[in-house]
Amino acid sequence: MPATITQPANILQKAEKALQKQLFFVVGCQKSGTTWIQRMLDGHREIRCHGETYFGHALLPVLQQAVQAYNQRHKAGAEGNMTGDDLKALFQAAVGITFARWAGDRDVVAIGEKTPEHALCMPMLSDCFPNARFIHITRDGRDVCVSGWFHNLRKAGPDFTKRFPDFNSYIHYTVTKHWVPYIQHAQQFGKQHPERYHELRYEDLHEDPTGHTQRLLSFLGVDDSESSIDACLQAGSFKTLTEGRTRGEEDKSSFFRKGVVGDWQNHFDESNLAAFRQAACGLPEQLGYT
Repeated sequence: MPATITQPANILQKAEKALQKQLFFVVGCQKSGTTWIQRMLDGHREIRCHGETYFGHALLPVLQQAVQAYNQRHKAGAEGNMTGDDLKALFQAAVGITFARWAGDRDVVAIGEKTPEHALCMPMLSDCFPNARFIHITRDGRDVCVSGWFHNLRKAGPDFTKRFPDFNSYIHYTVTKHWVPYIQHAQQFGKQHPERYHELRYEDLHEDPTGHTQRLLSFLGVDDSESSIDACLQAGSFKTLTEGRTRGEEDKSSFFRKGVVGDWQNHFDESNLAAFRQAACGLPEQLGYT
């Protein structure tokens, strides 16, 4: 028998249904716990959360280029041009198609996406999805630097050390290009849209996982019963994520290397601390990281 062909109308109908769910985006500087949050929430029976799509940094620019190229090429006159509203509709539909695929046949309540870089384009995502909510996780920048350093040594190898010959150069880059701007952009959005913004600290989630998970679920409007919280904590536990290791048991070949708070104290010397303080420009103190 011939394969069943999915009609475009059916795809768009499913996309529209998905966009009517409670949408949310998980953001935060790389190595701050965004994947941890994603895996936790995806363990909830009413939630689907995946990543990293780079909707704002990959999909939207490509659609913009396509619309511009089409407008320059066609010969249908002004009425043939695609407008900014048309571009927004295309972007919304593309995101909806992705979300519908994630949800599948399950009648989920909330659909979310995790891309750290989306911390820099939250206003755009908010404009396209005015009912979406945003979860921002922060982490001590010193631990971010240590985790990122080992992650890139594992992933990029010689290319990475050629670009960053010493730890101080990597600290300066990570703090000035990622940690500070991501946090500042996200918090600025949060001040403007407090009802749609939830911020938590990596360290606090470690200290009270049950309480902060309950607040996350309540923020998203899904079931926050004890059983649902337990399901999230199980899905996001370090043992589950690493297939058996306990938190603190290091594996430098794994994305989830160690999963602890304060590991910077094992790797920072006075020179590293000075480089971090200079690059961070007072933000650690503002966030309570002293």
